[in-house]
Formats: sequence, C-alpha cells, structure tokens
Amino acid sequence: MDSQFLMEIMEINEKLAEVQSEAAVNEIESIIQAKQKECIDNVSRAFEQDDFEKAKEILTKMKYFSNIEEKIKLKKIPSS
Repeated sequence: MDSQFLMEIMEINEKLAEVQSEAAVNEIESIIQAKQKECIDNVSRAFEQDDFEKAKEILTKMKYFSNIEEKIKLKKIPSS
C-alpha cells in the first residue's frame, strides 16, 4: 500500500471522527461512494486485462473504503 493512499485514509478517518453535523457525514459518505465506484471500474478493467496484481491492490483499497463506510453507518445511527 502506498503511503499517499494510507495518508488519505488517515485524513478521512480523522475528519469522520471530528464531524459534528449530519451534513458533514453525508459529504464524507459521498466522497467514499465516489472512490468506491472508481475502484469498481478500475478493478473490472484490471480483471479484463488479466492484471491480477493491480486487481489485488484495488481490492485492498476497497476494503479500506468499506471500513470507512461502516464507520459512517455507525455515525448515522442515533445514539439513545
């Protein structure tokens, strides 16, 4: 995993941890959804080209984004 990507993930996680408004959570969610869509397109292309190393790298990135999506879901659940 390249360090630039990991820094991006850390920054997104920090923003998510600090957000107070639902609008801010929704903004982060939109960014992650766009990144996931881009990854899906890229992984499809990698599989079509039999570039399995690239596909593996993209799937790993998708796992990071998926983890953030789970944190977003937890943020959206109203605490009782």
